[in-house]
Amino acid sequence: MKFQVSFALIAVLLFIPTSLADDIEVESAITEVSLFRDGALVTRTGTLNAPSGKSTLVFKNLPSQVDSSALQANFIDATNGLIRNAKIFRPEERQESDIIKAIRDRLDDAKKDKERQLRIHTEAKTNMEFANAMRESFAAEFGKIDEGESLSLDQAKELSAFVQRTQADAYEAIDQSETAMRDIDERIQEIEFELREAVETAALLSSIAEVEIEMEAASEIGIVVSYLANNARWVPQYELRASPENGSLDFGYFASVWQHTGEDWSDITLSLQTNQASRQGNVPEPPPLLVRKLEDTYRGRAESQGEVFELSPFSVDAASAKSARPASQQQAAVTASTVSFQATIPGQMTVPSAKDSSAYKILEESIGAEYWSESVPRIQLDAYLRAKLKNTLPLPILPGQALAFVEGKLSSKVYLEKILPDEERDISLGVDGNIVVKRTEGAQKDTDSGFIDKTTTLKREHRNEVVSQHNVAHKVIIVDQFPIAQNSKIEIRRNAPKDSEVVIDEENENNGIFQWEAVLQPKAEKTFTTAYDVVYPRDWHIAPEL
Repeated sequence: MKFQVSFALIAVLLFIPTSLADDIEVESAITEVSLFRDGALVTRTGTLNAPSGKSTLVFKNLPSQVDSSALQANFIDATNGLIRNAKIFRPEERQESDIIKAIRDRLDDAKKDKERQLRIHTEAKTNMEFANAMRESFAAEFGKIDEGESLSLDQAKELSAFVQRTQADAYEAIDQSETAMRDIDERIQEIEFELREAVETAALLSSIAEVEIEMEAASEIGIVVSYLANNARWVPQYELRASPENGSLDFGYFASVWQHTGEDWSDITLSLQTNQASRQGNVPEPPPLLVRKLEDTYRGRAESQGEVFELSPFSVDAASAKSARPASQQQAAVTASTVSFQATIPGQMTVPSAKDSSAYKILEESIGAEYWSESVPRIQLDAYLRAKLKNTLPLPILPGQALAFVEGKLSSKVYLEKILPDEERDISLGVDGNIVVKRTEGAQKDTDSGFIDKTTTLKREHRNEVVSQHNVAHKVIIVDQFPIAQNSKIEIRRNAPKDSEVVIDEENENNGIFQWEAVLQPKAEKTFTTAYDVVYPRDWHIAPEL
């Protein structure tokens, strides 16, 4: 029987080491970050002495907001081991960290210090009240005989000196304790702020990664884990520095990087991925000017579709509004894949976990551009500087905001659409103050005619006067439109301009929109006239009002 029990015990002891995996906490550091438009693939590297057999490598204090299905783990040059499983999760119960416990201890000590000072303050006030009571009592009773005895003059002097010392000591103690309590209150505020920051950071870093490995023999190994953190992104920002007189455009490509994962990315290799894991400076597009019969039930309610609008103002911080930004000699290394582009910023980068974003330069190049100014006077009188450019950058220009500078001065904030490498696109660069546009009404006449076929004819004429203040010859485009009839009984007669005098885009063939193109010499003026007749039944009312 003893032999059987001993044999069973030995079997259990032999079985335990081979069936239970050891947990090994790994010290690691972030070495690389691939930042997407909606997250970051964070890579950590660590080394450890791994025992033979099965072990579980534990990586603590990882970001709380992670993709639980995107953990990757690999050995670095390890040939005698296997990775059996890898997972990342948030434990249901999490113990408070030693850092937070230490901060709480400091806070408790500070509060105890304040309690001690409060006791000193209270005791000093009590001593002062006692001294005052003794002085008042002595002043009232001095010289009186109580049961045949009275204080001598020397005793009275001693009592008076005692009262004065007591009062002076109390005043000094009160002053010292109040000064100490003010200092302690400041210290408590600082510690409470530090505690809030630590608790917030701990809340951001509550995930744990576990990697199960099996080694043929004990050895020192390197391990790499990568996880997808959600609280991170980057958006493109641009600086466009236009020089119309030289026909050039300096294009600055920047990344506004934001990450609030709880981890500081210190001395890392940062790569930006283009795929997913203010005053408006664009030229307005006029809608078709549709003319229709106004039914009696809606008479008087029609509103003009050609509404004039004001652009909202915008502000730019002083740093962004500087006329020049020093260019880095180093450019980002750009590589292309089937699904995206990757720009690796040169050098080791540090991106702290913060609520605010930081801007990093990706690249800056000069691009050739063809410039002109464009205006739609029927909607607003501003002329907009525009440019046709070809994206010769190695990266696509992604949708985003751009600060436009013209001849070194801030012009506007504009929005760029996506432009692929080698693709041509027209962009806006904000209001061109060197082109002055004025729109005036010419002949306006309404007549009735016909005895059988009674009709009303509206004659309308508008003159668009343009003056160029540019120092060199400059191309201008003026956009206008004829009304479009929405009923067969409404006739639109186009008097001016002739089709041969204007350009009509293919997409605008049926909506009445056309444009004049002209090159104006410095200080030159030119007038572009639009004239048309609208004929409709006399008993009709049409909208909009022309």
